[in-house]
Amino acid sequence: MSKYIFREIEKDEIPEMFEMILARMRWMDEVGIRQWNVTGYDVVYPMEYYELKRQKGENFVLIDTERNKIVCAGVMKSRDDRGRWKDVIDVENQDDSAVYLHHLVTRLDAKGSGIIFIEFAETLAKERGKKFFRLDSAVGNMKLEKYYDAQGYYPVGECVDGLYHGVLREKKL
Repeated sequence: MSKYIFREIEKDEIPEMFEMILARMRWMDEVGIRQWNVTGYDVVYPMEYYELKRQKGENFVLIDTERNKIVCAGVMKSRDDRGRWKDVIDVENQDDSAVYLHHLVTRLDAKGSGIIFIEFAETLAKERGKKFFRLDSAVGNMKLEKYYDAQGYYPVGECVDGLYHGVLREKKL
């Protein structure tokens, strides 16, 4: 992993992250996956959203130093601010024991970078004293479900957020 740097995103990198999301949405159209591309993702989460997350210190990137390029990005929150976990945890009384990963996006030509990003993110969460790492994946995306299962993220519930229907996943750190 020494060829990678995991850090907070910089302001001038936000457009690059957003373009990665748009590229992933186009790819989903091409391969027939119904996820971000059918939920108005780029409208619900416009570029300004990622800048706000950067200002809060919640937006992270994985840089491939050999390519000098962002290969993966995501938002790590310390609270479930969208209420997706309300049926699994007491959202009103969260104890900040978890990190919530959202908007994980990899560059199309950077296979395996998502796993590396998550490993770095888990390490950061442990350093910050977190006990759980939480994320969600779209219901019905079997490939993604197997991917997260293999990483130790097990289903603990489901959520609905607008047009999105997801599987809540959790890993004990």
